[in-house]
Amino acid sequence: MKTERYQLNASQRIRQGSIDCGAWVASLEPTRHSLDAVRRLATTRLMAGAMIAVLLSSTQVLADDARQKSIRSDAPKRVEAILEQIKARYVEPIDDDKLIADAVNGVLKTLDSHSVYLDAEAFRQVQQDSRGLYGGVGMEVGVDAGAIKVLSTFEGTPAFRAGLQPGDLITRVEGTKVDGMGLEQITSRVRGEPETDIALTILRQGEPGPRTITLTRETIQGRSVKAYFVEPGYIYVRVTQFQTRTAEMMAKDVARLLGSDPAPVNGVILDLRDNPGGVLSSAVGISAAFLPPDAPIVYTAGAATDSKMRLSAKRSDYLRHTTEDYLEELPPSVKTLPMVVLVNNDSASAAEIVAGALQDNKRATVLGTQTYGKGSIQVIIPFGDGTGMKLTTAYYYTPSGRRIQGKGVTPDIVVEEKFSAQIVVADAKTVAVGSQAVESSDLVKPLLCDVHSDNRAEAPMAAGNAPNPPLVVPFSGDCQLEQALRLLRSKMPLVRS
Repeated sequence: MKTERYQLNASQRIRQGSIDCGAWVASLEPTRHSLDAVRRLATTRLMAGAMIAVLLSSTQVLADDARQKSIRSDAPKRVEAILEQIKARYVEPIDDDKLIADAVNGVLKTLDSHSVYLDAEAFRQVQQDSRGLYGGVGMEVGVDAGAIKVLSTFEGTPAFRAGLQPGDLITRVEGTKVDGMGLEQITSRVRGEPETDIALTILRQGEPGPRTITLTRETIQGRSVKAYFVEPGYIYVRVTQFQTRTAEMMAKDVARLLGSDPAPVNGVILDLRDNPGGVLSSAVGISAAFLPPDAPIVYTAGAATDSKMRLSAKRSDYLRHTTEDYLEELPPSVKTLPMVVLVNNDSASAAEIVAGALQDNKRATVLGTQTYGKGSIQVIIPFGDGTGMKLTTAYYYTPSGRRIQGKGVTPDIVVEEKFSAQIVVADAKTVAVGSQAVESSDLVKPLLCDVHSDNRAEAPMAAGNAPNPPLVVPFSGDCQLEQALRLLRSKMPLVRS
């Protein structure tokens, strides 16, 4: 460096017996005063050299910053030049729209699996999803380790009638491999005009190889809520997806059930299994239906200021498409009824928000298996030409500060979907079920998950060794639902895992 050369020359000149000090040269005699002068001159010159080094270093930093800014400003030009070269020189013709879409998707795929470019068709389908009306086969799919997996099917739809099951892998659509395709691309290929056929190649665990089935598309009206008395005194609410009006539909159904039977209601089961998520405001609305006013539900954190928010059980946080508060139809008793939430490995996103909120507020027992762990926010950004982009901007956190993304919600009571010898209970501690507190002496022991061939089974002994009435099992082989009913009937305490 120039500074290094300057310092080196100064030391050399000192050793030669003189030092260049501007326009004059001082002869160095071996006297005390002359030696002191030399030292002062040398010190001054070295200090000046250090100052120049600092200035040069600062100048270098500023120059580096300027170069970085120039590089950043040149980045779009480089991308444009690359695309122009591909367009001009590639061996086959390339459609401009496809070239841009693939380029943007290539960038977004390096960020995470949920950020994606939406062409005009995919953008239209995203809007249809939130409204719940489209032409298709009636199933929810997701990406699992790069494979397209069936998460759930809607009752009464072509996929349901064809026997598709959660966990089935879709390997081809109309004979085309789905490797490398995003969810939007798969959805675009499967959906279409009603009364048209679609061929899907399915791979199911335990079967020798893939098989192809042909389905006829129908107009699918996504009814996302079912609610009824699973047995006298116990309401069962099944939410398959969070659409725009899901919370409103649930409130109406539960209010109708409560008004239809004068007998007391002793508990509620909220089934969120195989629920892939959906509209955030609906998740907040369903949580608010069972929580005290202003109870915390979820908060988000991200890089941008507008990606940070806190949502609670208040009107302004769940009323998005209407000014009428649909939760006013529900009686106050709903907020204190003993409650169990069912979850499994395919409960994701908005379903995890509801489960986490009810769990952290100690409002419900969460029962089932570890949830999926999809706790990120995707913002739909329209580009004005009918296309758009789905971009991850923040992560969800439960009221107690647990991040959902990549972790999921851990049930209070673990019950495998396949029949297991016992429920796994770890780190049990006393909390409340509904509004009823229990003593530590009543802590629940591991429950047996017995299989019964008939439709009735004896529930476990309640506190005080008093037998419970027979338990009706509405779905043959549904061990998790059976244990949820047993838990409510015996008024067992909630446990933490």
